[in-house]
Amino acid sequence: MSFGSLRGRLVTLRPLRLSDAHALNSILRDRRVARFLPPRVRHESGVQFVRRVLVERKRYGGPAYAILPVGLAEVVGQIRFVDWSRYERKAEVGYWLRRRFWGRGFGTDALRLVCRLGFDKMSLHRIEATVVSGNLRSRRLLEKVGFRLEGQSRRSGRSSGRWVDEWTFGLLRGELKED
Repeated sequence: MSFGSLRGRLVTLRPLRLSDAHALNSILRDRRVARFLPPRVRHESGVQFVRRVLVERKRYGGPAYAILPVGLAEVVGQIRFVDWSRYERKAEVGYWLRRRFWGRGFGTDALRLVCRLGFDKMSLHRIEATVVSGNLRSRRLLEKVGFRLEGQSRRSGRSSGRWVDEWTFGLLRGELKED
């Protein structure tokens, strides 16, 4: 299944490509961005990340997008579906954004766009997100678009060399909050 570009009020999402690696690498090297990312992602270069995601996209068919401000060619983040199960009609969403774009609505716009795509074009029933507990920015973003905190897994993830708790969020078809 092929997925094209999406346009929101603040962002354009276009399919991720290898040429995005340099911009994504600079974001991954920002410690404040990377501190809540899974260790695998934190330790990848932009090239390694994009190559892995493109291989996973071919295998699982889930869309992966570069996030660009409307009208600009600057890549300011990425958002994608991981572990898309067509049979169970669910997927997990993962995202990260250049720090200077935090708190300006870019993440909210991007998340709403991919959730709409998931429900409308991918026939998803459920979208999940896993967040390191303490990542309050990500928690607020998820809750703003309608995700609900469903639980906390104790010491289930690694961050900065130590075990951390993770929050699990879920969004069901019909629960997406618009502006």
